[in-house]
Amino acid sequence: METAASEPSVYRITVPGLLRAKGRPRFGNGRTFTDTKTVQAEKHIQRYAMEQIGKPCLTGPLHVSLMINIAPPPSWSRKKTADALAGRILPTSRPDIDNQMKTAADALNGIAWKDDAQIVDARLSRRYGPESMTVIEVRPL
Repeated sequence: METAASEPSVYRITVPGLLRAKGRPRFGNGRTFTDTKTVQAEKHIQRYAMEQIGKPCLTGPLHVSLMINIAPPPSWSRKKTADALAGRILPTSRPDIDNQMKTAADALNGIAWKDDAQIVDARLSRRYGPESMTVIEVRPL
């Protein structure tokens, strides 16, 4: 998919809810496997990706932008919530943003790209927003 100015297309995936961090590998019966919660999180991302962008399975180097919005906790005061939504308070708690990226990158293998090793540029951001969601943008370089 190329635009008239021959700029590469941007593929945008919006995934509702909180993005789970990649779980540590588990070991048993002489093999390594991914924990159930991580598998479910990856399937959640895959479902939305297939609905929104299909299966372009891009090749070559890619730029990925991962923007995570987190809804402020309902227990926060109105002032604290307003400060969070205005960007005066930033989410610095766990899970680590790089582990959240791993979940998204692994989930999109074979869908958005052949392999997440193709990601050569990435922009990660996490902010408070009115609702929890993750927006993933993929652009061929």
